[in-house]
Amino acid sequence: MNLLDLREFVGNLLDYDPTNDTYREQLTRILNDAQRRLLTDRPWDFLTVQDDLGVLTDITGSFSVVNGSATVAGSSFPVSVSTVLPGSPWELAEAIIDDGKGPVSYEVRYVPSSNQLFLDRDYSGTTGTYQVTLRWRRILLPADTSSLTGLLDLAVGIPDAAIFLSQCDRDAARLDPELLGRIEGYLPTDGLQVPSPRDALGVAKVAATGQGTRTIHVWQVNVWAPRTAVFDSYGPGISGGFESGLSRKASYDLADNETLEFTPETIPRSSGLWRRYYITCPELGIEAPVRVRHAGQEGGISIDTDTVSPAGGVTLQPDLSKTTLATQTFQTRAIRWRHNQGGMHQAITLYPHPASDQSIRVRRVRAPEPLWEDQDVAAIPEAYAPILAYAALEQLTLKADTPALSAVYQRKKELLFQGMEQRYMGKVPRRLVKGQPAAGQKFAPNPFGPLKFTP
Repeated sequence: MNLLDLREFVGNLLDYDPTNDTYREQLTRILNDAQRRLLTDRPWDFLTVQDDLGVLTDITGSFSVVNGSATVAGSSFPVSVSTVLPGSPWELAEAIIDDGKGPVSYEVRYVPSSNQLFLDRDYSGTTGTYQVTLRWRRILLPADTSSLTGLLDLAVGIPDAAIFLSQCDRDAARLDPELLGRIEGYLPTDGLQVPSPRDALGVAKVAATGQGTRTIHVWQVNVWAPRTAVFDSYGPGISGGFESGLSRKASYDLADNETLEFTPETIPRSSGLWRRYYITCPELGIEAPVRVRHAGQEGGISIDTDTVSPAGGVTLQPDLSKTTLATQTFQTRAIRWRHNQGGMHQAITLYPHPASDQSIRVRRVRAPEPLWEDQDVAAIPEAYAPILAYAALEQLTLKADTPALSAVYQRKKELLFQGMEQRYMGKVPRRLVKGQPAAGQKFAPNPFGPLKFTP
């Protein structure tokens, strides 16, 4: 069932379906809330996916640093010269600098060229040139990850499953967190929260011809590491990285002779925040935020450029004419903003961390995408999609002060939900091993000891 079907289902049972934008938005919000609550706390088979993630091993490099400055000089820093796919795989790397007074950890935030980069804060040590260790120990997961259920090492021929470790287990077994080698286990660690911009800044009305009258809503997002080597968050050929949540909405009523241009301001390079814009046009049915992309070759940037560095100095000039926005071609090429749970990205670490660059395969339960537009289909299987409608009816009737009717819909929801659990509930693999593993197996001896049962 798509969003329109769910709204009509609710309206039919309530015998109340007003053509009111406010009511429709509230009902959509309730349906999305129901979908999120019902589908994010269990390993559903229909939401379990596998993704291959890149893992980089530790490397060394030479940094020339100056006390009180975040700017680093050097050579051969990897960086993309493309304006469509900009950035560097070094962004968000941990840089450990030792000036003789002990190692200090910094984070690489922005790499504008092959001989310059910026740290997350001013260097506090002694000015000089030092050998630096760069590490990528924190493996960030896709933003729509609800939970991680398994991990495979792809560098050993037949993929080998890694075991789950807690940090307490690692410390109790006295396992060295700095060790490099073949992957044995994975541990949850602190994630990444990308800060959201307060407002969509740098948007201006400019003169144009034959655009049509329309209202455009605009949001801005911040991005870290658009050229990350971990995974392509938007797929090949599209600038990805780790996005923040949406800023506050800005609305523009445009006449036939007006359009919008986007010029992000210059911000501190040490922030490492790249900027993007997303728009909607509800009168044309564009309810889901879609990315603003440059439509020409002006300003020294290529067509389809959409990500602007902290240095700014770039103006995006998209085609926002009513004729273009209404076409199926635009709908096909538009890049919809991927809901990312407020810019929060979960992360894991590996034990040991790989001694060379490689890929891992993670099996995870993804959070469902919100329903924005009438044709958007719920993530739940078709036969059980009424669960969302019953959950919405439960909330609506309770709001209308009819608790008895709310209890009826709650019961209907629970009956359907139980059937869906029996049909689609995935079983997270668990294996109990008695005693010590035989010699030559993964653990010899087992650092966690034999399995013991106590009454």
